[in-house]
Amino acid sequence: MLEGEAGIGKTTLWRWGLEQAETRGRHVLTCAAVSSEAKLAFTALRDLLARAFDEAAPRLPIPQRRALDVALLREEPEGAPPERGAVGAAFLSTLQVLAEDRPVLVAIDDVNWLDAASALVLAYAARRLRDEPVQFLFTVRSDFPECAAAVRSCPTSRRERKT
Repeated sequence: MLEGEAGIGKTTLWRWGLEQAETRGRHVLTCAAVSSEAKLAFTALRDLLARAFDEAAPRLPIPQRRALDVALLREEPEGAPPERGAVGAAFLSTLQVLAEDRPVLVAIDDVNWLDAASALVLAYAARRLRDEPVQFLFTVRSDFPECAAAVRSCPTSRRERKT
């Protein structure tokens, strides 16, 4: 996690991290969260999976694939919308499936602006990852003492904070 005041270059370092991960052949899932979209459900999740979902979808259990299809606005819900727990399980499975092929980097700029639904899904997945080669790279403004749930819930073994 890159933490600091607004305008000190966190995003520049974050972009450099993305370039390094791509150069090393990792799956790179990115999102640049913004305050104006923080109230829209699953906005960050849609950004993160925009390029990778089609690759992972055929290997997901059908109920999980459907839950993500609806959350990503790729399909109309059949009946009630999927529960956030189902979307969380589907995102976790997606990370695990992608990590079978090559390491994964989940990179979010301005994690403090994540929408609540995406933050819960990220937190769910982060707590359940074990030995999978999945890493997270977040930027967060230091004037947000309580950063997003996804950051707070990452196991300490997966966290390193740079200020």
